[in-house]
Amino acid sequence: MKKLNSFFLGFLPLVLVGAGFVFGSAVDERRGQLRSWTDKDGRTIQAYLKGMKGEGVLLVKDGKEYLFPISRLSRSDRTYLNDWLEFPNPKEYARHAETFPVLSDKELETAPPLALELLEKKVFDLTNDERKALGIIVLKAYEELDSVARRHSEDMSVRGFFAHHNPDGDSPTDRARKAGFSGLVKSPDGKPRPGLSENIARVGRYSSIRQSVRNEKVVNRRIGWQKEDALARQIVQGLLNSPEHKKNMLDPTKAYLGVGIYVFREHVFVTQNFF
Repeated sequence: MKKLNSFFLGFLPLVLVGAGFVFGSAVDERRGQLRSWTDKDGRTIQAYLKGMKGEGVLLVKDGKEYLFPISRLSRSDRTYLNDWLEFPNPKEYARHAETFPVLSDKELETAPPLALELLEKKVFDLTNDERKALGIIVLKAYEELDSVARRHSEDMSVRGFFAHHNPDGDSPTDRARKAGFSGLVKSPDGKPRPGLSENIARVGRYSSIRQSVRNEKVVNRRIGWQKEDALARQIVQGLLNSPEHKKNMLDPTKAYLGVGIYVFREHVFVTQNFF
């Protein structure tokens, strides 16, 4: 199963949830979502995911429960299940989303512009710096992979979710295949590479918010905005602080990295795709 990891970086503290830091989707109710499940023989069932029981997964169809062996699930379904197990409760996702203060339009006008391609390159370079320091082969840039990552970062912002599987149920590899990513047909180095690993993150554009309070009311806020260098360091260090994210970043079997970043107001959505 491909390693999929995600985390939140909020206002001042780093907020981490779950062993793999995989968050549920704000629009994906998980237990309430109807999706297609496919076994290794290609047989498909439309059902809701209820939970786990022993070595099986409980699926609900037409009001009846079915226990399906995990070992018989398709790779895509096992990856989806892994996401769900690590963060099954969308209400918990919403609670952590609230760690980001809402900034006004006037406050946002004070933000310096961000050069997204420069920010992506800095995240890419800092990731390779860690690999170099440990004698691990550096990752090569792959423009098609950047595009796959950028689309997912934008999609998370536009459709209001934060997960490796989008609301359509597509995994990172599924998304790459739909985008026509040529590496899945033949990788540039000729080595078989069946799928993508992924890290996702959401950070604030600011490093601090100072509030002036009078009579128990906030009368002024001063925003400490970050530029590309500081943001890139925050993103990469946050990943390195998580064992599962770090494992993806330092995986010696990976040869390529795509970085995609999307900004909406004060929020920065980040996707790293390893191949």
